[in-house]
Formats: sequence, structure tokens, C-alpha cells
Amino acid sequence: MKTSKKFLLTFALLGLFSFTFNNDPNTFLNKGLNNIAKEDYLQAISNFTMAISIQNDLAEAYYHRAISKDLFGKKQGFYNSDFCLDFIDAMKYGYNPAIEKLYELGRSECFLLKSAALMPDKAFCIDISSQNINSISNQFSEFGNLVSLNASNNGLQDLGTIYNSCPYIIALDLGDNDISYIPSDLSKLQYLYELNLSNNSIENIPDELTQLEAVTFLNLRGNKLTSIPKDIGNMKSIKLLDLSLNKIEKLPKSISALENLETLVLSGNPISKTEIKRLETDLPNTKIMFDVQ
Repeated sequence: MKTSKKFLLTFALLGLFSFTFNNDPNTFLNKGLNNIAKEDYLQAISNFTMAISIQNDLAEAYYHRAISKDLFGKKQGFYNSDFCLDFIDAMKYGYNPAIEKLYELGRSECFLLKSAALMPDKAFCIDISSQNINSISNQFSEFGNLVSLNASNNGLQDLGTIYNSCPYIIALDLGDNDISYIPSDLSKLQYLYELNLSNNSIENIPDELTQLEAVTFLNLRGNKLTSIPKDIGNMKSIKLLDLSLNKIEKLPKSISALENLETLVLSGNPISKTEIKRLETDLPNTKIMFDVQ
């Protein structure tokens, strides 16, 4: 019995000694990555948690802990959206890959508004589409962790102040509404990855929108635009830009800076052949869809 107690005491002291001299968060981060490779997701979660306990702003540890939680859930046959919180922390601390991964994994479980109100902290995705709503009220102030909102096919005329109450939104669908004005404060949604403003009555896009450097999919189809901001080239993450069915005759020169642009849709605009040729020269790796004049 005494030997057993001595052994336990020695083990505890060794653990304390080890922790005292092994307080490098990157050591635990690397252990966690190794355990992910071994598919030992629980141990990986423990490693990343230890790394975070040592360095609270270690964004990469939050990111990989989220990945581990998702993989563990899939392995066990369940979905637990709690990993979204880790992705949010990773984004806050500047780890941009978390934005795309959260877009990929964090929208699987969407709630209607009434259901979301029952557990607002875990309402990461809300769907209020096709409900004859004409304004986004302050009721969204309780959904501080919201990452995806589908408010399409309503009678919305403005966005309210959702950009103040829901700062972590990465996917915002406002298509098929009656919106005519885009507030410059929309640029506060710095993690926005997909923005759908199609089929509204928008005549002007504020210059501040080009500050949304994480936007990858931007849909402005079916509005009343005659131009887009001259600094569109700042939105270097864009892969798909849909400007179809507007009144645009010419695009700014800075569009040539969109090196990741895969598809540019211009159908239904009064754009000349000369302008199309310029765009094809400036964007040699982009598929440009336009009407044959």
C-alpha cells in the first residue's frame, strides 16, 4: 500500500515537473497535429487545449481543436456544432484559414428564428427565408455567435444593424428582396466569405465594401448598378463575381488585380466588345461570361 502511494506521488510530481519545464505551447500544438494524423482525436483535443491554456491567443490551436472535434464527432456518428466556437476564436486571433473551414463545416445545422432563440449562444446558422419579413430588427442582438444568415426571398428594405450585433457572419444571403441601399457599415463584417445581394434594387455599392477582403463569392446579379467601386481590386479573395443583369458598361482597371478570380459573369449588361477584349487580356485565367453583341 505504501509502495502504491509512493508511486502515485512520484507520478504526480513527475507530471508537475514535466509541466513546469514543458510550457511551450508549440510543443503541445505539434503533439496535437501528430495525434490528428494518428486519428487519436480525443488526445489531440487535449493537446490543443493544453496549448491554449498556456497561450490564450494561439489561433492555430483553436483551429486544429475545432478540426479535431469535428472529426471525433464524425467518427462517433454525431454532429456537435460546438467546434464553431473554436473556429470563431481562431478567426478573432487572425488565422484566416478558419474562415473557409467554418464556411464549409459550420452551416450544416440551421435553425428557424424561434428555435434559435431557445439557445442563442449555439445558433450559428439561422434561416428566415421566405417569411415576408420587411426588416431585420434588433432581435438578432442575442445571436452573437451567428456565422450564417439566410434572409432571402422576403420584403427586406434595409439590413438593420446586424453588422454590429453579429460580427462573425461569414455567409449572408439577402437575395430576392427590396433592398435599394447598402450601408457602408456592412464593411464591419470583416470575416464575410459569401455575400448574396442578387435580385434587389441596388443602384450603388459603397466604396467601403471593398474592405471585405475575405469575400470569396459575391453575387450582385439583377440590380440597377451602372458601376462598381474603383477599388474592387482590393478584394483579392474573390473567386466568383456575378454582375449579370445590371446596367454596367465598363469595369474599373483595378479588376485586373483579382488574381484569384475564376468566374466573372457579365451577361445582361451593355458592355462593348472592346471592353470584353480588355477584360480577357487583363484576366487571362478568368472565365468571363457575357452576351455576344
